[in-house]
Amino acid sequence: MDLQRITNKTGQRTRLFNQAAGALSTIVLLFLIAPIFLVIMQGISYLIPCMHDEEMRFAIWLSLTTSIISTVLCLAISLPTAIGLYRMNGLRRKVLEGLFYVPMSLPHLVTGIALLLLYGRNGIGQFLFEHFAIDFVYTKYGIVLAQLFINLPFSIKTIMQSLDEVDQKQIFVSRTLGCTELKSFRYIVVPQIKGGIVTSLIMNWARAIGEFGAVMMLAGTTRMRTEVIPTAIFLNMSTGDIGLALGLATILIFISVASIVVYHILSSRQGEFF
Repeated sequence: MDLQRITNKTGQRTRLFNQAAGALSTIVLLFLIAPIFLVIMQGISYLIPCMHDEEMRFAIWLSLTTSIISTVLCLAISLPTAIGLYRMNGLRRKVLEGLFYVPMSLPHLVTGIALLLLYGRNGIGQFLFEHFAIDFVYTKYGIVLAQLFINLPFSIKTIMQSLDEVDQKQIFVSRTLGCTELKSFRYIVVPQIKGGIVTSLIMNWARAIGEFGAVMMLAGTTRMRTEVIPTAIFLNMSTGDIGLALGLATILIFISVASIVVYHILSSRQGEFF
């Protein structure tokens, strides 16, 4: 009888806990989704006006162009960097990883200020402009640089996580069978990290197209020159044109949702795609 009473009490507590957890999850979900849903509901009617506005089309096109360029550059840099870190051992690797990941914790406005100081005319910007005719301050090059700087640590970390999950036994067996280190990497390691590389590409592109703080500080918010979607939202909000701002915000939300959906599809079907 006592055992049955204890079991009943345990079951009641479990049900109460599950109900409380479910209620809390619902509240948290509403807290996170309700503002986004409200933006979509109010902004979806402004999508067509955004597409007909020349300035908004320019911002969308510049965002797409710069984000694709910065994403490709990010992968080209982060992949060999991550491989180099992966081959290191001990304290040296831990120290370098920590240094690479420091920018991830910085506010993006602080990152923008740091880039402005380094690549401005008081830093190395004057040298780059005189010798290579490259200017990052208030130019499209600055947009790409800011997006690249923000995404690079995340990309390195994502690829490093994939490399750490590689089956070392397969590498050992391939080496004992006569494969060179390069062949082992090409035929054993690369197939196992393809998922991480694709994930890095998708998430880096989504972050790049939505980057605001660092881009605003380094490239500015000049209309029809360095105006990307996030800065266009800021400019339209500051001038009271809330309709166009909501339309652009809705576009960014759709891009983010699409990126997450593609990421989960590829993750769930990793064996099929990769």
